[in-house]
Amino acid sequence: MAPLGKITDHIWLVRRMARATGTDLSTAMQDGEISNQDWSQMVTNCRGCACAGACSGWLDQHELDGTRDDAPAYCENRVTFDRLSRQPA
Repeated sequence: MAPLGKITDHIWLVRRMARATGTDLSTAMQDGEISNQDWSQMVTNCRGCACAGACSGWLDQHELDGTRDDAPAYCENRVTFDRLSRQPA
C-alpha cells in the first residue's frame, strides 16, 4: 500500500477541484448534502490518488481559463463532485 499524500496539500486540491467543478462545499455541508465524515473521506480519497500531480496541472489550466467542467475521469471524488455540482440552487 502506497503512503498517503500530505493532508494539507490534498485539502487544497479538493477545495480547488470543488471550485473548478462549480461545487459549493460549504453550502453542501450546511444543507446536509455532505457530512464532516464525507468531507474527511473526500480528502482521504484524494490523498490516496496516484494522479495528484496530473490533477494539479489540470486545476492550474482550469483556473487560468476560468472554465467549469466535470472533474477528470481519474479523480477519486468525481462522483461526489458530479452529484453536488448538479444540486438545484
